[in-house]
Amino acid sequence: MIKLVKFSHNRDEDFKKSSDNLLDIINRFADQPALTSLYAYFRKWYNLPENVIKQGIKKRIANLYMYKKAKFDDSLKLKWILMSFIKHLGLLLYALICSRWFFNVKNYRLIVDGIASKIELLRFKKLIDLIGRDKVLIITTYKTAKDEFKGYNIEYEKKFKHYNARDILYSFFYEIIFGVWLYLILSIRLNVNLILLMTPVINDYLKYSKLFSANKADYIVQERHYATNAVKNYLFKKNGGRASTCIQKNIIQLDAMYYYCDIDWFFSLGNRTADGLFEYGARIDKIIPVGSMFMEYYWFSNQEKVEKNLDIVMLGINVMNAYERMDSYSKFIDDYYDCIRWLVRFKNDYPSYRIAIKHHSSAGEDKIEEEIIASTGLEAVDKNANSYKIAFGSRCAVTYGSTMGYELNAHGILTFFLNPNKHSTILLDYNDKLLEGLNVASYEIFRDKVLGILSGDNKVFINADDICINSSIVSNRIYKELVN
Repeated sequence: MIKLVKFSHNRDEDFKKSSDNLLDIINRFADQPALTSLYAYFRKWYNLPENVIKQGIKKRIANLYMYKKAKFDDSLKLKWILMSFIKHLGLLLYALICSRWFFNVKNYRLIVDGIASKIELLRFKKLIDLIGRDKVLIITTYKTAKDEFKGYNIEYEKKFKHYNARDILYSFFYEIIFGVWLYLILSIRLNVNLILLMTPVINDYLKYSKLFSANKADYIVQERHYATNAVKNYLFKKNGGRASTCIQKNIIQLDAMYYYCDIDWFFSLGNRTADGLFEYGARIDKIIPVGSMFMEYYWFSNQEKVEKNLDIVMLGINVMNAYERMDSYSKFIDDYYDCIRWLVRFKNDYPSYRIAIKHHSSAGEDKIEEEIIASTGLEAVDKNANSYKIAFGSRCAVTYGSTMGYELNAHGILTFFLNPNKHSTILLDYNDKLLEGLNVASYEIFRDKVLGILSGDNKVFINADDICINSSIVSNRIYKELVN
């Protein structure tokens, strides 16, 4: 028996090894013969292939692992199965009450899925307009989207509502007669709360069966590759779709959130920026480098001339809101804040240089950082300012792990990745050559490289297309792929 819920990584050992161990136990759990009857159940009653269900289960398990606590969430333990049982049937009953019997079938060229805010929709606006507003359906949880984007086809997503009543009735029957009892028996045998893993699978089946039977499209695209979904992709193509697609918005991290990506076409930043996904369970049929849609929107759509008024800018990541996930090894806090201490030390050694820190717009208060930079001469840039404008107004940039490090290096602003002791879970082994000369492991190396740039002695070679191709026409590249 695979003792999944007892798994705990050693926070003091090499994190690459820890991640490999986590991936291994998840794979062994999902591949064990004891689950053969579970996969047969979904194949018989839901017509979902084994590989699709496996991928969905693996993704769900990975998302339940808590790095800071070095354990799986307690809800995966068998003691929570009664609560999960009640919730499972309760959600089906609620979905049935809120279901519909009839739908008008509509046809589109593209579905833009997973839009959660106004700014996300604005980033896709150019692509939508290229294809034609009447040929695109936008699925969003952004409540006021219809009022703010007149003339667009927008469907507001409501959880567990407006599913197909026939699908729910069949599912309710299957689950009551067969499913929940099978989950219960296997849960006891494997000492894992399997119902917790199967509820999302059932919901995905009901949600996307309705969505794609009522809205036919050639393609579907989403922004978050870490939120891809094997059941969704399978049902999209089963209902006539050609390919599910996704843009790359982040550096691929050594993080369970990025495991088991499932997509047909992956629109990557550069030629090699998707390499790490395959090492951690991804199913991707085709990698298509297109550049950064974020950079296209925030910089190239309204590019302006800027003066070089900063010597160094540090581009922060949203670590303040992600400690539970990013604090994955024992020295993480020390390593991350060493990056700030390097800037302070450099400012002390070379006080004439102007150095600033620019955080992500969603970043929260960081009292540790505030204490480190107090009275040091380091500047804090308004987090709501345009990060690209700040970066292009600097002579060089540094970051712990911002995707802008890829984008800027490929567009003429040399950016170093600060990686104290080479522990970063963002800059992985397979990126050593990709970021050769940019991956900085000590203050002395950081100091010498930055001084070289500030003095005009730039000897760092960058293969720009490997990390991010020119991003001025990203939407046009995606459009050409879709129309061809």
